[in-house]
Amino acid sequence: MLNRFSGLVVAVMGAVLVFWIIPWQTESVNAGWLKPATLPRIIAIIIFLTGAIQFVFPTGSAAFDLASSLRIGLFFLIALAGIYLMEIVGFVFVAPVLILVIMILIKERRLLWLVSGIFLLPAAIWFCVDFLLDKPLP
Repeated sequence: MLNRFSGLVVAVMGAVLVFWIIPWQTESVNAGWLKPATLPRIIAIIIFLTGAIQFVFPTGSAAFDLASSLRIGLFFLIALAGIYLMEIVGFVFVAPVLILVIMILIKERRLLWLVSGIFLLPAAIWFCVDFLLDKPLP
């Protein structure tokens, strides 16, 4: 029963993405060969289809794990705090700290990965969004 429920939740979220969030959050443009909503819509349709398949043909067993659910909730709260702080302080200052916190929570201890995540990942995101896409980050 839990498999069917999780499939239903995933399918509903895929439908919400396709019919509400993607049209609301993407721009309409007439230039270019790839419209801004194309790739997100394809991915949302795949999410919907996989959820529907899981709902119709549930396989395996699923169990509710309180510890994992609390951990997921913690990651969600950290992401919300990061989004809020980016609006106030800015991406350049918040992103490295946010990445460091997440990497520590997933128990990453290799120094090279931590340094790469803290410096290279935000710099690459900033470069792609700000310079290549010419869109301002918060």
